[in-house]
Amino acid sequence: METISFDHAGLVKLYQQGYFDADAYLDKQTLLLVWDCHDLGLKNCRSLILDTKRGIIISDKETTRLVNQFIKQQPVGLLLTRALVGSFAKKTPCLPYVWGKILLVPLSGYTRHATSWVRLDHVYYDYFSDPDHITFIFDHDDKTRYVLPINKKTYLSNLKTTTTIYYKLHQIIHEINADFSLDLPNDHSLCNLEKQLDTLSLTAFLDDYLTMIINLIYRESGVTSAGEVKLIKDRLKQRYDHL
Repeated sequence: METISFDHAGLVKLYQQGYFDADAYLDKQTLLLVWDCHDLGLKNCRSLILDTKRGIIISDKETTRLVNQFIKQQPVGLLLTRALVGSFAKKTPCLPYVWGKILLVPLSGYTRHATSWVRLDHVYYDYFSDPDHITFIFDHDDKTRYVLPINKKTYLSNLKTTTTIYYKLHQIIHEINADFSLDLPNDHSLCNLEKQLDTLSLTAFLDDYLTMIINLIYRESGVTSAGEVKLIKDRLKQRYDHL
């Protein structure tokens, strides 16, 4: 089995094997991990992206920027995560991105700063080789193992947060699924009405829901115009819907 170490020498080797992409991004389907390289002193390299299809990508964007760009492309940002975390954590922990099959987990405790991230949903097997290193084997290639330096306590804390969010989301989905049927109604009038309605995306629904909450909260304060409400909503999302 091939071993790839993410120590300084190993990262330099990966850098030499990779290629620079000024428009680098994190792919929803093929991303395995993104590694913070801002303190390595490598030319045009603040991040290394490991991707099953595109290989090793060198980016001059910090990992925080790459992750925020990734989150922006998803139907749900971090506002929902913050709401779920608030129900079980007294102190806001390091925030992963959890939605559907995506489990994007930070490997350190400071997600507002550049840090490394792993797609846990693509991990086939993992174990601690020692208290300071974790080994990942990804589902696309079971003949290669990646050895990463890590703070074990921090990683386990982030893993617990990720798992809790994942299961809380599943509880919500199961509750919704129990009350609704995805089958079309038999009533012809309802069927005809459905065809006349515009398609509602989850993104649009959550955006409308946030607008309604802001309207209800600020109505008594004299904030009534659509422009004022939109400004408040945009500021909230800018501050809390991403890292």
